[in-house]
Amino acid sequence: MQRESEFGKYLKQLIKQAGMTQTEFYTLWGIKKPYFYDIISGRVSPPPYPLQYKAMEILQTDKKTQERFFDIAAKGRKELPADIAEVVYDNPVILGNIRKNLKELSASN
Repeated sequence: MQRESEFGKYLKQLIKQAGMTQTEFYTLWGIKKPYFYDIISGRVSPPPYPLQYKAMEILQTDKKTQERFFDIAAKGRKELPADIAEVVYDNPVILGNIRKNLKELSASN
């Protein structure tokens, strides 16, 4: 048996705090039961950005909770947190600045 993922534990906690059952949540989330339990167990990576945003909408979380949720999902997916990625991809100047800063950091090391 695979151990529960950090993301899965956090998602279960948020669902419980929202006063929902897991069935109610994954039904509103628009996914099937097997996929939900694969996510919870860590058999698959946390869901992609659109589903992350939808989860936060369903659970009606505050900003701090959303940031933690996105950070944990990003860690599991090995990518930028959804809220940061959205800003970066929508603003080419920010993307350019990040690359410039990365070049400067590697040059100084």
